[in-house]
Amino acid sequence: MTTMKHMCMDLRGAIRNRVFYGFTKDDGTELSRGEAMQFILDQIAMGRKVIPLGECDNFDYQEGCLGHPVKDGE
Repeated sequence: MTTMKHMCMDLRGAIRNRVFYGFTKDDGTELSRGEAMQFILDQIAMGRKVIPLGECDNFDYQEGCLGHPVKDGE
């Protein structure tokens, strides 16, 4: 059995590298650069280090995806 892990974004790395694109609102519209930066800063203020880059039901905001067992061959 192997383990699959979902990708995540390092929040401080996003600030350092100025990655403020690809964030969307609930209605699907893209956040402005300022809105995305504020979102990232708010996440850091909440004590989070990373955020998921998609759906993950086994996610830790300090470490990222904690893994999902996958049978070999799947």
